[in-house]
Amino acid sequence: MSRGKVSAEQAHLDASARALLKENTRTGRVGDREYRFSVPSPSAYPFQSFWDSCFHAIVWSRVDAERARDELRALLAWQRPDGSIPHVIFWDRQRAMRRWWHYLESRDWLVAPGLRTTLGKPYTTEMMQPPVIAQAVERVVEASGDDAFAWETGQRLLAYYRWLARERDPDGDGLISIIAPSESGLDFSPAYDPALGLRNPGSRRLGLAMRGATLRNKVMRYDLPRIFAGGGFAVEDVLVNVIYIDGLEALERLLLRTRNEAGAHWARERSATSMRALLDRCYDADAGTFWNLAGREERPSRVNTVISLMPLLLSRLPTGIARGLVERHLLNSKRFWTTYPVPSVALDQPEYRGDSILGGRKRIWRGSTWVNTNWFLAQGLRRHGYHDAAERIRSATLELVGRHRFREYYHPETGEPGGASDFGWSTLAADL
Repeated sequence: MSRGKVSAEQAHLDASARALLKENTRTGRVGDREYRFSVPSPSAYPFQSFWDSCFHAIVWSRVDAERARDELRALLAWQRPDGSIPHVIFWDRQRAMRRWWHYLESRDWLVAPGLRTTLGKPYTTEMMQPPVIAQAVERVVEASGDDAFAWETGQRLLAYYRWLARERDPDGDGLISIIAPSESGLDFSPAYDPALGLRNPGSRRLGLAMRGATLRNKVMRYDLPRIFAGGGFAVEDVLVNVIYIDGLEALERLLLRTRNEAGAHWARERSATSMRALLDRCYDADAGTFWNLAGREERPSRVNTVISLMPLLLSRLPTGIARGLVERHLLNSKRFWTTYPVPSVALDQPEYRGDSILGGRKRIWRGSTWVNTNWFLAQGLRRHGYHDAAERIRSATLELVGRHRFREYYHPETGEPGGASDFGWSTLAADL
């Protein structure tokens, strides 16, 4: 949207988003320094999560640049010497104990060398999430009109993206890999069913398969070379790699602001390599879409989900491919063009569940509409000249938020809300 004169509708959205993120704000300390961050949801997700905080910072940048900077500083406070930044940070370690899956996602819980039990509580998980931090920093820098934050964060961002290239691309093809479905942020998406050895699973079997993949990583103590060599769950995920490529482009621009020519050159070359690999390896010309690649054999996971639409975000996507994604898939009312687009799974897939309920249990990302993927897709549509489609996504999303406030997700056909209330990244509706 234009950042000129703000309409009454936009002012109300910004104020509502600010109020929610302020209500969700928590503080924590590292050493003698206090940090501020917003939790995704006080009841459902009472801890700091990586891409949630990146989204929060983007929304904060609309209304309070210093608070936006603080959000990202809280993430970077936990960056490790190797450059990695964890998926979840448990500032309140007592709250962390209440969710058993934290045992699996943190290296030193339960399983230690020699299988000795350890009583230590985790500060973080050992996992990653889609690398949207460079985009978030760039938005904060642009909002403030001050390059100081680019200088503050540039080297740390470069270290993070170099870590991804070094540790998450075992075959060196330019595409980074996730080692569990939850690393993409789309936890139960049917796009991962083939990699988990599943086909139209029930709720219990799906849950066990997901946790089984994480348990395997736990037993290997999150040793990435061992995990990749072992032949377990490893997926070159389209959504993750699109965000990675887009982030490398943002990183290049940030580093040029700080006159780091060598770092900017690396980011530019890496994004070009990854873009070529995405087109050469993930694109299916017959289907006119992109598929995740599973395992060392890079088996295409042919399940039509919102993941397959994500390359629209990339401005360098060839025009013909973008046109096919939009006209053959996105605007197809039998697939993604619903009353409240964009569903996380195409309607004509047998796995589609508009309410994300499978066997009586919540299994997110199996059909519902989410604000964050709508935010990405609206950007991509505008980049490729599909302004009417982007506006349709925006207006439908604002209708959902207006009726039901900031919920975790919504039914793409009825608009009924689901999941957590007061959900932080749904404030991205204000940035549509």
